[in-house]
Amino acid sequence: MRRRWARIDRGLGWPCAGGRVMLDAMAVQRDPTGSALADLVARQRDEIDRLRSAARTQAVVEQAKGVLAERLSCRPDEAFEDMVRLAQATGSELAVIAAGVLGVPPPPPAPGLPPVSTESLYDPERRVRQVGLSKPPPAPPGERTPQPLALAAIGTATDSEELAELVREHVGCDSVLVYLLEPDGGLRLEAAANVPATVRLEWERVPLRLSTGVLASVRSGLPQWLPDLEEARRLHTVIGDPETVWRSRAWLPFQDRTRIAGVVGLLWAGAHDFPSEERWELEVMVRAAGSTLLALVGADGVARGRNWTLWVQHLLDVLPGSVALLGAVHGDDGEVVDFRFEAASPDAVDFTGRRYRQLVGRTILTSYPTVAGTELWAAYFRVLRTGVREVVSLFDYEENTPGLPQQGRYTLTIGKFGDGLILAWHEHEDPLQLERLRNVQRLGNIGWGEWNLVTNEIDWSDQLYVIFDRDPALGPMSLDEIRASVVGEDLPILQNAVRRMLEHGEGADSELRLRAGDQVRSGRFIGEPVLDVQGRPVRLDVVLQDVTAMRRAEKRVFDLSEQFAQEHQVANHLRSAVLPLPSRPLELPGMRVAVRYLAAEQWAEVGGDWYHAFPIDDGSTLLAIGDVAGHGLATAAAMAKLRYALTGAALTNPDPAGVLDVLNRMLTGGGGVTLASAVVGRFEPTTRRLSWAQAGHPAPLLLRSREVQRLDRPAGPILGAVRGAVYATARTLLAPGDTVLMFTDGLIEQRPSAGARGDDLERLMEEIRGFVAELDPARMPETLTSRLVPATPLDDTCVVAATITA
Repeated sequence: MRRRWARIDRGLGWPCAGGRVMLDAMAVQRDPTGSALADLVARQRDEIDRLRSAARTQAVVEQAKGVLAERLSCRPDEAFEDMVRLAQATGSELAVIAAGVLGVPPPPPAPGLPPVSTESLYDPERRVRQVGLSKPPPAPPGERTPQPLALAAIGTATDSEELAELVREHVGCDSVLVYLLEPDGGLRLEAAANVPATVRLEWERVPLRLSTGVLASVRSGLPQWLPDLEEARRLHTVIGDPETVWRSRAWLPFQDRTRIAGVVGLLWAGAHDFPSEERWELEVMVRAAGSTLLALVGADGVARGRNWTLWVQHLLDVLPGSVALLGAVHGDDGEVVDFRFEAASPDAVDFTGRRYRQLVGRTILTSYPTVAGTELWAAYFRVLRTGVREVVSLFDYEENTPGLPQQGRYTLTIGKFGDGLILAWHEHEDPLQLERLRNVQRLGNIGWGEWNLVTNEIDWSDQLYVIFDRDPALGPMSLDEIRASVVGEDLPILQNAVRRMLEHGEGADSELRLRAGDQVRSGRFIGEPVLDVQGRPVRLDVVLQDVTAMRRAEKRVFDLSEQFAQEHQVANHLRSAVLPLPSRPLELPGMRVAVRYLAAEQWAEVGGDWYHAFPIDDGSTLLAIGDVAGHGLATAAAMAKLRYALTGAALTNPDPAGVLDVLNRMLTGGGGVTLASAVVGRFEPTTRRLSWAQAGHPAPLLLRSREVQRLDRPAGPILGAVRGAVYATARTLLAPGDTVLMFTDGLIEQRPSAGARGDDLERLMEEIRGFVAELDPARMPETLTSRLVPATPLDDTCVVAATITA
């Protein structure tokens, strides 16, 4: 360091004046007779000396102006203004400042020639920016290094760390931090001087989410002067906290031509004010340091440790296709033994289907071991050695790892980047995949076409010829031909779609009918224009799907739904007519009966659920419930037939088994096949005995003293299945307050698609046990039926609850 100062100081001494003394001695000894001639010669020599001195001074100033402009990355007139300000602030002559910038001795003044003044060379009237600095007294010797010497020393730095140390030494601060701006707007520590290792590690990168003085300097483009620590903490997150070692600090940005490239932080352990003269000097010095730093990292950016991976990733983020940065992996002997994915484009996908985030960090040989020894492997090393770009065409990769595809065909482009490689690749289309694509178009009846509006070229897929029933030998149809093939009523739809694409640059999605041979087909037309930089369409991309079969199916479904709606309405009317639902409980001999009918969802077909409850002439009460298999109008008619037949059979023979025998003979004796389940019960009030029989129907439940039990089910096949079937009768004694619950299978039958177990009578019993204690005994039948919920909304459900009253 001191040798550098000695090197600079040697060029600042004044030249010897011995030659001028000799001339004066000769003038004293000249001949009196030639005095007039000698005076003339002397005056001419003085004038020549003055002119030479002025020329040398002007040359030094001009050279310094050019050097400073290059060093500070500014215009020459701005560099000249900086030298003038420095001369005014330090009380030095402009020639001395210029010589200090160049690192040469200042030119000697001619005899009698006044020193070169800044006012004579800097005319404020000829400049846009004016200088209003007062002329302070020169700094005491040894207290501060003259700025020209500091600028010259900073320019001799050979690396960024030495540069930071030079700035610290000549500024006179305690520590220096040098940050470079990264592509994402963050800052990375490039160099530091006299900074604790903990601070360097913690603040190696300044996060964007923190409000720091260094980021404020970048975003505003202005220096941040922070002489007071508490004020700095109030404004920003302070670098070095919580154990801050600097009480005062300044953050000064520097530029790379037209943009902020980084920030230099000057830090003082003690309190430090920043007077205006010093602020300007520090700005000039930081500009010079920034210019030197950018020259250093620009000459050998990769070797200087710049975070090129981050820069490359920001570039790859906007590139289409598969592109990656490969870093060289070195062995113990320093030779390259492998390559590692350091960054990759978002669309990058490799042979195994790994995406770009999964690629980063993997090496070539561990991911693709069979690449070793191939022509591609040799190309990696050739490009790394020669720097010459290579393209490896039709590289067939074969994989021997289980669970991965066996082979693939690629084209790869390799280029050198720093000490690594840029790799771009794309996979050639697999014939099997192309065949699958053709199958998808065929099965989905989808075709595509492209109309180039600039070259008038038209390209069709094979399926588009099939949709239009056109011979491929005729080639694709023009827009006029397609217009002629559209059914006249739908022509405005096509014209609207084309107008949106051509005039407004918008996509279109329409459906229209078109003539294909001797048929009329329905097609879904999806079009999108491709625009140039001026927003004008240059190509139309169109997809056409033949939806004729779909529309025919939809029409058939619509017709059936209309038919179903009519049938549903008739069946509802029929059910309402033959199956009246009481609005309040029925008061029958010995019991109070509540009925609830829960219809299926709105558009489900009408089911065959039915009930009956009426008194018999002998003073007993008959209860019945049943379900005809199926849905629809025929089922509703069968339900009505059974209900009326039950009434007649009960009046003739009230025995439940006999009633079921009559109903079974009626169903098995008809021409068709009708199946139905049923429970028929007869309650005798005098004995409180319930006799009941069933035909393939769930057994009733008995609710007694808040307990729920299932009645033993007597034998009996489903109605309409077996001719001459025999039905058994079961008998149960009831007590006042007992409730008998009869229901159809909609209350317990779970749909298999719902993942349920099927009929679940135990689930229903547990459900009733959970709320039976809450029911009002005085209103038992109606409150019980109101709490029950069907197991499925897709089937009708009928519930009959009878509570013994006496």
